[in-house]
Amino acid sequence: INSDPVNDRGKGGRLNHKRTARLMRQMGLFGFTRKRRVKTTTSSKRAPRFPDLLQRRFTADRPNAVYVGDITYLPIADGSNMYLATVIDCYSRQLTGFAIADHMRTELVEEALTMA
Repeated sequence: INSDPVNDRGKGGRLNHKRTARLMRQMGLFGFTRKRRVKTTTSSKRAPRFPDLLQRRFTADRPNAVYVGDITYLPIADGSNMYLATVIDCYSRQLTGFAIADHMRTELVEEALTMA
């Protein structure tokens, strides 16, 4: 919505937020607000730390020796989320397994590992 110089003389072309809201209501327009990101983990100082078994070296000498994985969420149009778990072979750097579900429980990762 832009100011109308003919109807807004002497106002410097500014629009009051109330007028903007009224005009948007009349036109059936709605503002778009981004949703907050989904917080999937809660950090705890007392939680046990797991050792970095790969020492940040994501390579392998032979196929199917070292797998890495990730879980990501996929926002759906109805406002809910689907979760994607992936398993990648470090030797070939190919996707070897994946699973999609509407939850982020252990079964999701187990399915992806079974597929790999």
